[in-house]
Amino acid sequence: MTSPSPSKETIEEFVVGTLVKLGLDRAELTLDASFDDLGVDSLHVTELGQAVDRELGIRVRAADLEETRSLREALAVIFAKAEL
Repeated sequence: MTSPSPSKETIEEFVVGTLVKLGLDRAELTLDASFDDLGVDSLHVTELGQAVDRELGIRVRAADLEETRSLREALAVIFAKAEL
């Protein structure tokens, strides 16, 4: 029996928490803030994808996230991978 997919809220909280652990400022991390303005680089994207896969069981590769430009866009990709 497979465990149920996490909710969108759980995923968003996890992603934000992961980005904060990677050094981003929580106060600046809004849904539409530009990843460029926040200083998100390819290493952040790679680590985020690995964390989502490892901790939430959602298969997300860095390549899936490399074209995203904001938290909203990254979450949309992750939600799609989770079939939410």
